Amino acid sequence: MAGIFQFFTALLAKVVNFAKWLSQVVLQVFKDLWNMVTDVFCWAFDSILGIAASALNAIDIPFNPATYYALIPPETANILGLIKLPQAIAIIVGALVIRFLLQTVPFVRWGS
Repeated sequence: MAGIFQFFTALLAKVVNFAKWLSQVVLQVFKDLWNMVTDVFCWAFDSILGIAASALNAIDIPFNPATYYALIPPETANILGLIKLPQAIAIIVGALVIRFLLQTVPFVRWGS
């Protein structure tokens, strides 16, 4: 009688192990399918951005701030110089450059 119980216990253990293995396989297949779906969306988004970048590069407009600065009337340029606006813009641009450089260093996320 003990042999029969031992047989059914071993059989039940094999069925349980097979069910565990099958659930792990189903879970891994779901994870892999999820990664494939998200990769398709990322690929499509990357392709759209590539097309947009190509379209923007096709536009040949030189950007020269000196030409726009020359369009400012002399009185306005004088006032902007008196209130130190060019220095303020230089400080802001310098701070942004430092912030972006710090963001590229791993494990250094100060202030963000």
